[in-house]
Amino acid sequence: MYISLVLLSFITFLCCGCHSPPMLSFAVLLIIIVINCIYIFIQLVKFQTFTFLLFSSFSGNQMLLFILFALASISSASIFPLSAYTGTESLYKVNKTHQIYIISNSPQEDLQLLTITTNNAAQNSNGFTLAAPTTDGSLAPFVPTQDNDLVSVVFTGKTPLSGWLYMNSVTPKLNVFPLLENSSISFKQGTNVFFKLSSPAQQIPVAQNVVVEKNQPLYGFIGLPDDIGLPSDSRFFDSSSIDTVTNYNQLELPLDRFYFSSSSSNVKYEIKYGTRSGMTIGSSGLVMTDGFPSGAYGTRDFNLNNQNGINVDAYLVPRFDQSRQFYSTNVTVFMTPTTMDPTVFPVPSYGSTNITSNSPMSRILIESDGPFAIQYTLRDTTVTTPSPFETTTKSSSFPQIIASLLLAAIFRF
Repeated sequence: MYISLVLLSFITFLCCGCHSPPMLSFAVLLIIIVINCIYIFIQLVKFQTFTFLLFSSFSGNQMLLFILFALASISSASIFPLSAYTGTESLYKVNKTHQIYIISNSPQEDLQLLTITTNNAAQNSNGFTLAAPTTDGSLAPFVPTQDNDLVSVVFTGKTPLSGWLYMNSVTPKLNVFPLLENSSISFKQGTNVFFKLSSPAQQIPVAQNVVVEKNQPLYGFIGLPDDIGLPSDSRFFDSSSIDTVTNYNQLELPLDRFYFSSSSSNVKYEIKYGTRSGMTIGSSGLVMTDGFPSGAYGTRDFNLNNQNGINVDAYLVPRFDQSRQFYSTNVTVFMTPTTMDPTVFPVPSYGSTNITSNSPMSRILIESDGPFAIQYTLRDTTVTTPSPFETTTKSSSFPQIIASLLLAAIFRF
C-alpha cells in the first residue's frame, strides 16, 4: 500500500511537471506529501502501536533510523525483529487484551538482558523467561493487567538477538509455538501459530498423523492471524476441501511462519521437523513449494510404484499465489502400462480448479511457473472398507448368504 502511494505520488508529480508551471507542480507535490503523512498517522492510530524515544538525545542519523523503524512497524503491524532493540527504550501502547510473545533461540545470557516492563502496573519480565516453552511447547505471553498502559522494551546486550517480538490483541484462544530442532507439538483447540527458528539439515516442518472432523474443519494459513500484508485468502490447507478424508499422513510446511485453526477439540496432529514423504498410493496429504506463496518453485515428480496397474482414485486441490500475475501449472498423470498415453491437466493459477482421476496411474508430474500448494488424496480402489456384517468364515454357501441378507433386512426395518 505504501509503495503504491509513493509511486502514485511520483507519477503524478512527473505528469504535473511536464504540463504545468513550476509553482503548480510544487503545490501538487506538497499536497501529495501532506496526504501521505495523514495516511501514515491514521495507520499509527489504527493499530495503536507507537514507539516513543527520547528525541532530545537523537542525532540526525538516529532520527532517520527512528522514522524508518516507525514506518516498518506500520507495515508489520504487530511483529518486530528482536535485532532492532538496543539500549534505547521502545514503548508500545497496550491494553489488557494484548498478549506479548518473545520467540527466540538466542543464548540465555543474552535473552536475560531483554527486559519488558509496564509503566502503570509495574509488571516486569525478561526475554529468557518469555522465550522458554511450556510443557506442551507453547509460550506463556506477557499480558498487561491495565488498559491504556505502556510497555517498555529495552535490550542492554552487545550481541543482537535473533527472533521476534509478537503482539496480538484480536485473536481468541491464541497459542504460539516456537518450532525448535527437537520439537514435537500436538494440537490445541483454537488458533495455533508456529515460528520456525532452527531446523536439521535437509528437513522441513511437517504435520504428521493429522486427524480432522468432517463438520469442524481444520484450516492452515501462511503468516500470522493479524497480518494485514497477506492476501485476503492465505489458506494453504482446508480439510473440508476433500470431505471424504479425515486422516492425512503428512502435510509439508516449508514456511517460516504459519498457523492452524479449528473450533474442534478432536483434531490431532504432530508438528515437527521431517523429510518430505511425497505422494504415495493410499495416502492423503499436502505437498508445497518452499516458502509458499512467494518462495522458490520447481518440478515435483512422484513415482507411485504401481507396477500392477491398480486403479487409483485421485483428488487434488491446488492453491497458488494470488498476488502475482497469471501463471500456469501442468499436472501430468502417467499410466501403467507405460504404453498408455499420459493425461495432462492444465491448471490456471486463478480460480479454483480441482483435479479428479480414476486410472492405473504410476507417476504424477507437477510442472509450474510459480509456487503451489496441493492438497491431495490417492485412494487404492482395491482396498474396500469393512462391511457392517462380517462373517468369521472365508466362504459361504448359498443358503448362508440368503440368511445373512434376511438378517440384515430385519435389523434395518
